[in-house]
Amino acid sequence: MRDLDRWFSRMVLAVAVAVCSMAVGAFAAMPIMGLEGETEEKEEKEEKEEKEEKEESVSLAQPVLDSANEEALKQLLLFVPFRDKSNYKGEWNIYSEVPRGLADSLRGSPFFRTISIDSALVRLKKKELKGKIDPKHAMAIGRELGADYVVMGQIDEMSMKRFRATVPIGGYRSYQGLTIVQLFPYKIIDGELIGEVEREVVEDSKRYGITNPAAYVPLEKEYFLLGQMEWGSDEFHQTLLGKSVGKCLDVLAVGLDSLIQPPAALKVSEPKLIDIDGSRAYINVGLVDSVQNGYKYGVWDKGRELKDPDTDEVLGKALSRRVGVVQVEQVLSDHLSLVRILEGEDIVEKDFGIRAE
Repeated sequence: MRDLDRWFSRMVLAVAVAVCSMAVGAFAAMPIMGLEGETEEKEEKEEKEEKEEKEESVSLAQPVLDSANEEALKQLLLFVPFRDKSNYKGEWNIYSEVPRGLADSLRGSPFFRTISIDSALVRLKKKELKGKIDPKHAMAIGRELGADYVVMGQIDEMSMKRFRATVPIGGYRSYQGLTIVQLFPYKIIDGELIGEVEREVVEDSKRYGITNPAAYVPLEKEYFLLGQMEWGSDEFHQTLLGKSVGKCLDVLAVGLDSLIQPPAALKVSEPKLIDIDGSRAYINVGLVDSVQNGYKYGVWDKGRELKDPDTDEVLGKALSRRVGVVQVEQVLSDHLSLVRILEGEDIVEKDFGIRAE
């Protein structure tokens, strides 16, 4: 009986070992449920995220490109120190402060942008810091800084005046701030002086006739203490001269705007790039279209091809986008001009359109 029990125990143990071995083998051969499906889903998800990132990067890059093109389409001005003919003897550095203020007046202009005058100051000699600059040297600096125009100037008058009454009582008849400035903008691309802008602004106290002398005390104090005020301070801008200077700069900015005009719309049926040679290209517009050296035009593509994402069928083309900016270097004939590619050199292609903007 003992032998039979031993035999039975051994058989049970053998069967158990066999079953366990089969179970282990079956388990090792069995795939982990869901692993293959999860791997495919993960790959699809990663591909989708990568595609979305690319689309997002393209959509983000386009506004940046357009923004750069917008800036490139503007005329870039460099103001250099103005010459002083007003015999001003004070402490103010009007040679640099007046053109600096004029540049500030153009801030936010849809057609102009400016280079900081400080970029020019570090390139000037001592006498040139007072506006005694040769136009050729000024244009050389402008060319080095990438400007389209260099604006020189002359301060003919900057003073506060007072006029005494002809009667023994009544104090002074009138006080006034007077500012007269001339501008001489040079086009760097061909070195031409494109004209002159001169503006005179008088800011008057408007106090005439016989008046109590005490009424003039603030203006009298302003007259004598004006030079002790900081140029450009709020206190300065409240004075008659400060108001005169501010208004003069504003009307000078308007004068520049009327002198340096954006190009007129092109009348050619299909103005475009007809050939590209590195950073330069040729366009099919010229003298007949009143094209001038220095004019800037936007470059527009033909619109990318759009396809149905499911059938891959061509549905049409997207709207054209501005992809670059060119500037006229030389008008060659009635219908031909040489241009320099300012923006989008790696993007623009032959037959892309151009527009005056």
